[in-house]
This record gives sequence, C-alpha cells and structure tokens, in this order.
Amino acid sequence: MIGDTRPVSLKVIGEGGRATSRQAESLGLIVTELVMNALKHAFPDDRAIGQITVAYETIGTNWKLSIADTGIGKPDGGFAQGKSGLGTGIVKALAHQLDAQVETLTGLEGTTVSIIHATFPTKVVQAA
Repeated sequence: MIGDTRPVSLKVIGEGGRATSRQAESLGLIVTELVMNALKHAFPDDRAIGQITVAYETIGTNWKLSIADTGIGKPDGGFAQGKSGLGTGIVKALAHQLDAQVETLTGLEGTTVSIIHATFPTKVVQAA
C-alpha cells in the first residue's frame, strides 16, 4: 500500500486484555479496514511524513480501540458531510456486533476513529 518511498510509520500501543476469538476477529478486521483507509486517504502527498497509531486500552469490562493518523484530516473549506462507503459500513457493523460505538474526530492535525465498548453497572433507584 505505501511502498518503499512513502515515509509513513505504524505505531502500536496496547495493554493486556481478553477477547473471544469472534471478538478478536472483529477487532482485527476493524484495525485492518481503518489502517488501510488511513493509508489511502490521509497522506496524499508521497513525500509527507506521517504516522498511524493503533491503540487498545481496557479498564475492567470497558475497552477502547483507536486508530489515529497524522494525515491531512479535514482541510479548510472542506464539506462537513462525509461520505459513507463500504468500509464505513463494515466498521459500523462490526462495532455493532461488539456492542460498541464508533466515534470519529477529524481536524487539521489528522483523524482518529475510536471503537468504544463501555459497560456501566446497573444502579437500583429507590423511591424516597
């Protein structure tokens, strides 16, 4: 995808966690899709130095997977409405299977897509 002449690096940050084989497969497909998307769209200039970071963090049963790039992000004057392609649909469907939400942040400094699975303990509310 990037060839020998494109100075784009890949950084992986992770900590221990557990996942079923089905969950791990979905997470792997999400990472693959989002990294390929960053390689195709975030760095249009072959000379631009860039970085893609894949991060996975957990706290109890909550986890967050983020893929961030230092690419062009949303250029000045860019339209606010992003188009939704096949890859976006795949990521959303896989996130739904994982009971997770997709959050996208973009700006002039790059784009970050996070898949967030948060569980909250149920509190019993008693009437006064």
